[in-house]
Amino acid sequence: MQTSKLKRWMEIFAFLTLFVAVLKALSLVFDPVRRNQPELVLPRDKNIVAALADEENSSDVLIVGDSEAMVLVSPEILMDEAGISSFNCNQLGQRIADTYIFMQKILERQHPKVIILETNVVAQDTILKTEALMTNSAIINDAFPIIRYHSNWRYLSGLVEPEDYTKVDGYEDILVVDPYSGDQYMFETDERAAINPIAMYYLDKICELCKEKDIPLVLVSSPSAVNMNYPKHNTLKDYADKHGLDYIDFNVLANEINLDWSQDTGDKGDHINAYGGEKTTRYLMKYLKENYDLPDHRED
Repeated sequence: MQTSKLKRWMEIFAFLTLFVAVLKALSLVFDPVRRNQPELVLPRDKNIVAALADEENSSDVLIVGDSEAMVLVSPEILMDEAGISSFNCNQLGQRIADTYIFMQKILERQHPKVIILETNVVAQDTILKTEALMTNSAIINDAFPIIRYHSNWRYLSGLVEPEDYTKVDGYEDILVVDPYSGDQYMFETDERAAINPIAMYYLDKICELCKEKDIPLVLVSSPSAVNMNYPKHNTLKDYADKHGLDYIDFNVLANEINLDWSQDTGDKGDHINAYGGEKTTRYLMKYLKENYDLPDHRED
């Protein structure tokens, strides 16, 4: 009986080992990043893969996060007006586990002088179960790219021709104006928001990674009447103070940058549009020039 049970467990172990090996082998074939085929990535991954495919050490400022990061900083304005090379490396609906995983990969090719982390990946409203499931998904997709890119068989087999790849800098230039008409959302208070412990764990990991790479980390909250409030601001400010980080919250700087919710949002206050993005970009450009020794690349 004992021999039969042992044999059964050995068979299960052998099957799982073979299964993992097959997934790894298929991942090598299907992974567009490893194959240097950015035209085969999912649309939501294009800005991540563009950063991975970019020339080594080509960006002095790296902006990371979800769609709130996508509208926060215009690399074109930074370059044209200050000669600051930057890349807006983001992903729609990104979770902070994804942020950490992708930062590890990108920092193997890039050594920026500053990293800006847009804080919605930390402070977005989510329950522990959801964040755990999304984190597990991020880890599994990283270990086995075949799961994320399984549909690439259509391109690799020649049945479907992929679209041409156009290099991007990760910024979403939203020209639509769709005003926010809601109430004031940043009422000053001493309350602190409870942030998902998984998000806090990965924020700690990101801080450790930046310290290991000797890269300053700056926390920035993009203007968002839908996602931000003062209790979240307080919690993020506490974290920044505790870890010696700069924290810039445009939700409390709205008057200083002349943010106009009737003109500067493209989706009723969730994201700023290009007009709001010009204001946040120029504020950050001034901050970067005053606080970091960044070269001027306009003559390169």
